[in-house]
Amino acid sequence: MKQDTLLTKHLVYILILAAILRIVWMLWIPVVPVSDSVMYHEFAKSISEGKGYAYPAGNLTAYWPVGTPAIYGSLYALFGQHYEVIAIFNVFVGILTTLFIILLAQQWFSARTAAIAGLIYALWPSQIHYTTILASELLFNLFMIIGLFCWYRFQNKPVLSVLTATLFFVCAAYVRPIALLLPFILLALHFLNHADWKRLFTSSMLVAITMAVLISPWAVRNYHLFGEPVLISTNGGPVLWMGNNPASSGEYMPLPDIHFDSEVERANYFKEKALEHIKQEPMLFLKRAGKRFVDYFRSENIGVNWNIEGIKQKGAESLVLPMKLLSTIYWLSLVGLSVYAIGNLIKKNGFWQASISTPIFALLGYFIVLHIIIASGDRYHFPIIPLIALLSATSIQAAYEKLKERKQT
Repeated sequence: MKQDTLLTKHLVYILILAAILRIVWMLWIPVVPVSDSVMYHEFAKSISEGKGYAYPAGNLTAYWPVGTPAIYGSLYALFGQHYEVIAIFNVFVGILTTLFIILLAQQWFSARTAAIAGLIYALWPSQIHYTTILASELLFNLFMIIGLFCWYRFQNKPVLSVLTATLFFVCAAYVRPIALLLPFILLALHFLNHADWKRLFTSSMLVAITMAVLISPWAVRNYHLFGEPVLISTNGGPVLWMGNNPASSGEYMPLPDIHFDSEVERANYFKEKALEHIKQEPMLFLKRAGKRFVDYFRSENIGVNWNIEGIKQKGAESLVLPMKLLSTIYWLSLVGLSVYAIGNLIKKNGFWQASISTPIFALLGYFIVLHIIIASGDRYHFPIIPLIALLSATSIQAAYEKLKERKQT
């Protein structure tokens, strides 16, 4: 009861802090789309004008997942085609993500750890910077965290747990298809904990049916458009190729200018080229996998980089390097705390129990391995940011308890 009172007391203050920091950034730095943000804006405009998910030239597409442009397009239709609409929306996304990180940490750990995790995320520089960026990262994390919360919040009501969590995981999949495997990872962990074959079967069927119902309208649209099955997007093959081709640096790279009759043909072509390259150069693949692992963790500058034009408009170029340093130091410090937390959890519970008691280990492994195989870089580690916040909070809480014990002795 005391712990719950502590969390309730600090929850509002943490959320207010998260809101203030994001609003201050939004009021200071104007939204000036660069890179992917330009296309998100154009796609959203097309949707809001009733032209469908299409490029500015009018050709319909499924190359990038439709989720983010669809949400932005809905906001444009309601409030007008203004960048500020998205920035204000991102403020609310940041607040909600902070809230559900707190609620999830309370379920998995303790009220004090939850407050620390919420504070860590509220202060996270890159998450504040993303307030003025049109991108998918914040939305994906929000839907993923709500899905995880629902899954564990309603564990005693399996049908409610699966339905609500799968709903939000599908929302996340419409933003980034990598979320499609999340409920199956959670089902596997539950089975390893309880060896309940009946629940595994029924829950798996419920997940599959729910996904089919929610995804089939978009898949049918894509089939009519391309004449071939496309579940959500057609960028899987190209992204795999970016990390696995003779000229690859392991990070994002533009596709060569080759004519294809359809996006599906292009996706299949680049997928085949990537797999062919991996088979021909297995040692190079392993070498690049190591580099992609380093690239995944080495820095966190993308929030500053994609705000660079807005920062210049404010005449604050001198702050670019300090902001990048602060963002990267914050990230690397929390990664270090997370490694320490993982060691503590394994020491306390043993590797097996620590791995299956919460999905943190499994989800970390999933996201990291995924980007060791495909393209990597600092923007690609955003899905593990909530997990890093949770792990870091357990380290800080453990340090606090040790300090308290020493003072008492």
